[in-house]
Amino acid sequence: MPKGEKFWNPYRWVPVSQHEVAREKPAYRHRWEGLAGRLDCTLEALTPLLIGSSKGDGRFIRSGRTNRPFIPGTSLKGLIRSLFELIGNACIPFPNGYADERHKLTQAATGNGENWRLDIAARTFGYLNRGQVFAGLIRFTDGVLMNSAPEAKEIGPFKIVVGQPRPEEHTPFYPDRQRRKFYHHHVGATGLVPAPSIITQTRTVYPLPAGVRFHFQVHFENLREEEFHLLLYCLVLEEEVRVTLSKEALGPNAQEPVTLTGPLRHKLGACKPQGGGSVHIRIDRMVLYPDLAERYRARAQAAQIWEGEQLQAELRRRTQAIVSRQDATMQHLRAMLIYCPEDPRKPIEYPSYQWFQDDRGTPLKPTL
Repeated sequence: MPKGEKFWNPYRWVPVSQHEVAREKPAYRHRWEGLAGRLDCTLEALTPLLIGSSKGDGRFIRSGRTNRPFIPGTSLKGLIRSLFELIGNACIPFPNGYADERHKLTQAATGNGENWRLDIAARTFGYLNRGQVFAGLIRFTDGVLMNSAPEAKEIGPFKIVVGQPRPEEHTPFYPDRQRRKFYHHHVGATGLVPAPSIITQTRTVYPLPAGVRFHFQVHFENLREEEFHLLLYCLVLEEEVRVTLSKEALGPNAQEPVTLTGPLRHKLGACKPQGGGSVHIRIDRMVLYPDLAERYRARAQAAQIWEGEQLQAELRRRTQAIVSRQDATMQHLRAMLIYCPEDPRKPIEYPSYQWFQDDRGTPLKPTL
């Protein structure tokens, strides 16, 4: 929220770590060491969801073989990697991405040959820069629709705002490069925020409704313990957090701080500024292979399988170190990802075009 205003801009900023980026030697696939296995996951839309097709028609992407909506594995991988980079204090994967100097792509790797070192995101998800390539140790399958009509029918049409502020011109929406962008949840939304009549830059979209579910898998190999634990956290997040928003963060009408409790949830796909894309990801089954080399020789021991309450206990054990973190990055991240019906940060909307022309220098309220 810009100071002196009553509206909440659709996204806020989470600060990156001030510590130096750590880099280690990557674990190559042929070594067959570290943790390997599979995670079976379910993604459920909590608000309207849209993963746009290349046709640009505002409709959900569909399989060329079945004509059913699906979520590309690259979309899921990008969602989890962005969290992985922030929480793990790693660099962004794009050469021209919005980041400070310490977290640009060029800082993800040092050395070469035997002395080549990668940050935690690059060695887990992969690295590509100027001819240097590391394939990564993780693979996301496409999200397959789990239910059909009527839940899987597109809703709409919704006419929404297109375009966004420019980082170099609108400091209320882009304060500096030492932060990462996250969108507010519109808890319980069944539609999308329509474009105001005074805004002419619009497009028409047809998202899927809240309630649709997709199944996907995450395959991994040669992961270190800390890499695996961070992956698990970025998938399941936290089921119960407590966030206190200060009077200053709540805006000009706030009388006292507000404490929110609830789970953390992801935001995925298009229409995030308009209330779309809130999703809940669950791990339903975790499979760990005890010895990849023996598995390759067809002499493998039985895989370890976790489901139900045993799985939940194992997830809590493996993510506890991250859950207990109270650094600035985690506190601000929880403030943005909390999914709480009592959240007072409303209305969430873009201001008019004229506001952007007149108030480019208005500073933002703090996130907490």
